[in-house]
Amino acid sequence: MDVATVTVTMKAAQDITAGQVVRITGVPATHAVPPAPAVTPAVTPAVQQSNNPDDETLHTLPLFGIALRKAFATKDVDVQIGGVVFQIGGAAFGGLGPGKPCAVGVNSAGKLVRANAVRGDPEKVCISAPNWIGDCDDSGMVTIRPRRDMRLNVLDFGAAGDGKTDDTDALQDALDCAMRLGKMTDEPLSDGKVVYLPPGDYLITKPLVVSNGCILEGAGFGFRGTSRIIADVKSGDFNLSTRTNPLEPPTHVPPIPPGIGGSIGRVGVGAGETVYCAIALTGYYTDLPDRGRADYAVLRQFTLESRPLHRRGTTEPELHPAPQMDGVRVLAHGPWIEKVRIAGFRRNGITIYASYPPGFKPVVNANLTQIRDCLIYGNGQHGLDIGSEGKDNTNTMLVMNVSATDNGRDGIHDASYLGCTFVSCHTDTNKHRNISSESDGAWSVFVGCYAEGDAPVVFTGGYIAVVGGDMDITPDSTYWGYGAVRGGPGPSALKVTNNYSTVRFYRIVNGGIDIDKGEQVTPPHPKLGEPAPKALGYLFEAKVGGHTLGASAANPTGMPPEWSTDVPTKGSVTEDGEVRWECLGECPPTIVTSNTLGSNKDSTIIQDVQSVTMDGKLDPVAGDSLFRTQVQRAPQSFPEYPLKGRIETSLISEVTFPATYYLTSYENGPVPGKLMLPEAWIGKPDNERRIGVVYSGTPFTTTVGSCDFYSPGDLILNALRDATRDGPIGWAVAAACGWGKAPHCEPWAPGKHYSIGQTVKPRPPTPANGFLYRLKAYRKDGLNPRPLNPHLNVSGQSEPPWSQTVGGPTEDHFLEWETLYDLDVPANKKYLEPIPQGVTDQKNSTAREIDQLRNDFNALLAKLREAHLLGGLLGE
Repeated sequence: MDVATVTVTMKAAQDITAGQVVRITGVPATHAVPPAPAVTPAVTPAVQQSNNPDDETLHTLPLFGIALRKAFATKDVDVQIGGVVFQIGGAAFGGLGPGKPCAVGVNSAGKLVRANAVRGDPEKVCISAPNWIGDCDDSGMVTIRPRRDMRLNVLDFGAAGDGKTDDTDALQDALDCAMRLGKMTDEPLSDGKVVYLPPGDYLITKPLVVSNGCILEGAGFGFRGTSRIIADVKSGDFNLSTRTNPLEPPTHVPPIPPGIGGSIGRVGVGAGETVYCAIALTGYYTDLPDRGRADYAVLRQFTLESRPLHRRGTTEPELHPAPQMDGVRVLAHGPWIEKVRIAGFRRNGITIYASYPPGFKPVVNANLTQIRDCLIYGNGQHGLDIGSEGKDNTNTMLVMNVSATDNGRDGIHDASYLGCTFVSCHTDTNKHRNISSESDGAWSVFVGCYAEGDAPVVFTGGYIAVVGGDMDITPDSTYWGYGAVRGGPGPSALKVTNNYSTVRFYRIVNGGIDIDKGEQVTPPHPKLGEPAPKALGYLFEAKVGGHTLGASAANPTGMPPEWSTDVPTKGSVTEDGEVRWECLGECPPTIVTSNTLGSNKDSTIIQDVQSVTMDGKLDPVAGDSLFRTQVQRAPQSFPEYPLKGRIETSLISEVTFPATYYLTSYENGPVPGKLMLPEAWIGKPDNERRIGVVYSGTPFTTTVGSCDFYSPGDLILNALRDATRDGPIGWAVAAACGWGKAPHCEPWAPGKHYSIGQTVKPRPPTPANGFLYRLKAYRKDGLNPRPLNPHLNVSGQSEPPWSQTVGGPTEDHFLEWETLYDLDVPANKKYLEPIPQGVTDQKNSTAREIDQLRNDFNALLAKLREAHLLGGLLGE
């Protein structure tokens, strides 16, 4: 709406020239000898004649109008305070020249000037923003409407916000103006002013550079984007390196004008990288550029999109010339990105690299960056990439409430050097991995994060912690978990793997996926009912990276068709879209184990060491473990033995858990007069001997308290002694022996997996021969190598010829049995030598077949005597 022309006559507090912008003052200066008489109200030039560089009143005190003629101090002056300016100093005012409609401010002489005036010319640059005297149209005619804004509105700098007009310069002018606000000195100091994007679509064709801690703020991103910055990739030039590395004059023709061109530092010098991005947060660890630093700058409440939307690595021919471009490139310390939606860039939504190898200029520190409440989706590579090409100073970042979905590679890719914190982040249907954290030294923490959509979460860093959340973590990941997390058989407290395989199963994705040179894959196993590919079990490495062919109606397998039809040969090359795979031969199995503390399924399990897989991937069998430690509950089948709380540890267990070793504890603590020795081990490897405990009965009758076999040299101590009970304090084992009754010993079965330490007896109709057989080891079967997966170590199809020499071996396919005496045979009870109870002159053991450890046990008996365990336990 046009403003009516309004002119008033005022007193001049100082000398005023025609065309100067004035403001109200209550303390006018005069030529009289002080004290001067007060003249109220009066006007003074908006820019003081002293032009004090520390004077900030130009930005803070409201402007009043424009002087239409020259006046000396204390004289009258005509001041226009509203409407279109037609004359100044008695002559027709021709305006400010053609250009975009924008706000009008004051230059260093106090004259009218466009908000987006020519950069670098002190006679034309506006220095009063956001204190405006009015506005001008595209012809340059000025309408006086004084106002002062708390923010720098991009519309005041000529932005159209219609999604068609190139608003790059308008937005950059506003950002540059924010850099200048502050003390009017030569240094680019700043108060961190706000640059505001009203609702609209702002088309840009060059990267926007944010620096000096300012805030770029929209009106919200909404569902469709209330304030939206659109990067026109096809017609623009988003090469940040070119725009910040001009050739030295006069080589560079035409010269890059002052302002953004050449004034934010020289990005990428000597780095071997051309930086493409839509928005750059620039701030450097060293070599402060003349533009200043963007440390602690803020982006918030707007949408940033690529036009066209490239989405997940789109490869249509017309898009090939488009650069590998990021939405936001962080080159500053501690910036904050919040409530920003970033979509459709060919490379990453947000890229944070810092501390490049020697030769990169400038050195960047991006520590303490915060990214919060953002949506990052449909980008060609990663949604968020932290440190994958420069990680030394990409640390201690906070990523909170970020949703990264439908990106061409990873939703969140963390390669920080010291680790970052991710809280309540959501990822879904990213083509490679939902979340990847891979830095060897990273201490990253993931709290309450959620990942879905059939894309894995991979943790290969050194010290990653996972607290709660719901993520499909690959079983070969390495991390510390707290709370219920998914991945493997339900770790509730802690899960760690001791090996990591670089081989990945080939990702079958509609439309293909970006693959880096050097990645190694092997074809996945087919789904139920589908034929196995001929290349199953072979290893392939990308010799040329690029975009894969992907799944389509013409290629339903999603893999190179040759992998389904031809058996590959070592060194053969397969074309896969832009990728060239070289066959490295058969994929060697990699032994991978997981160490899990706690279980979501069974609260008595303390620790599980899980099993091994093929193709370098963990493939746990439900309920199975290589090694388990578990708290024993009182078995319902033995109510007469109410003791519980004993800790059991075993090698190779199935769903039914045969304990091999025992540690002793009691649910209610020590009992006076009870022998509380835990089970212990002495001796050398392969010749270990135990000190065990019997809780009730004897080694021939007890069902709790020790294991189901004994080796020469074992010492079995009695835990339940009282004054009324006669009998030995324990037994010294003279020969290999064990129980032959259920549930400790069952008849041998063909084709069955047995656990180390498990005992069997010959199956009917083979008559009992007075011997039992304990599984001592797994072995090769002739020329067949022993399987890597222990669960494939099974007995033969026919019963073996059992050895009847105690301690002798019996070979049984992949198993080796050791012959034991059967303690259920009365004649064999002599092989447990009783240790008399409570005698002060206990003699040394004379047990047979324990020569190797006889002296060890006799020395132990001597120590028991010294501790009064043999002579004084009952007060004797």
